[in-house]
Amino acid sequence: MTATASSLAPPQKILLATDLRSHGDRALDRAAQLARQWRVPLHVVHVQPCPEDELSPINQPSWRQGRSSPVMVDRQIRHDLRQEVAGLVIHVADGDPADAILDTAAQHGCDLIVLGASEPFSPGALGGVTEQLLRKSPVSLLVVKSRPHDAYASVVVGTDFTTESRCGLTTAANWFPAARLALMHVLDIPYTSLWLDEEHGSDLARMEMATMRAFLDDTPLSAEVRERVVPLIEHGHPEIVLRDHVIREAADLVVISAFRRGLAFHLLVGGTSRRIVPAVPSDVLLVRAQP
Repeated sequence: MTATASSLAPPQKILLATDLRSHGDRALDRAAQLARQWRVPLHVVHVQPCPEDELSPINQPSWRQGRSSPVMVDRQIRHDLRQEVAGLVIHVADGDPADAILDTAAQHGCDLIVLGASEPFSPGALGGVTEQLLRKSPVSLLVVKSRPHDAYASVVVGTDFTTESRCGLTTAANWFPAARLALMHVLDIPYTSLWLDEEHGSDLARMEMATMRAFLDDTPLSAEVRERVVPLIEHGHPEIVLRDHVIREAADLVVISAFRRGLAFHLLVGGTSRRIVPAVPSDVLLVRAQP
């Protein structure tokens, strides 16, 4: 199996989407850290509220701000950056936030979109813009929740042994070469204890680990990377198992993946990804695999 070039090289341009609220500082800091780490340009887009929205305060949240001049937006973003970022470009757009973010990414060739967890992340809940981007973005998406202190050090990659999850693993290995890597397969078997006795459970565990090993053997990784991948087989709901692992091991990034288009993409993003993103306390990277 040959990995695509996009899964091997870090992004060439990063786009940070920000609404200039205080919670966005975490995403700004992480986007800046990645731009410095990968030595790539950082684009920042702020989407202004539409004029008609300002005239109708009904159903508008209390924090909704009015339109800011491009000069004010530029000044605030540069002020909030703690260090200079080479290749910084700031855009101010109008219209629907998700569409404006995607249009800016396409227009400037950005291959990673970074945004903060803009609304309270309770189980089963996603912010509207975040959910739209999860469904519609043709490029990879990083949802930032934690305040960054350094490069990602502990990364968990979810796998279901499909082609797109292999892309997630190669991406994690190449984008974050110094990080500890855990490759986790979570099998959700309803009522396991009612029909799976100890002997058959041991047989199933051996079969699952053999499948994991075969998956790793068929993934284009260097010997050094292969040595530091920790394979994990767990049973339960993926979002719960991943959440517990992140908390227990202090992992700072979860990587999941999906095809850009087609039935597999819609099933994954509509189901597992939509549950994982709000459930885990760490940052989440959705890798958009090539179909």
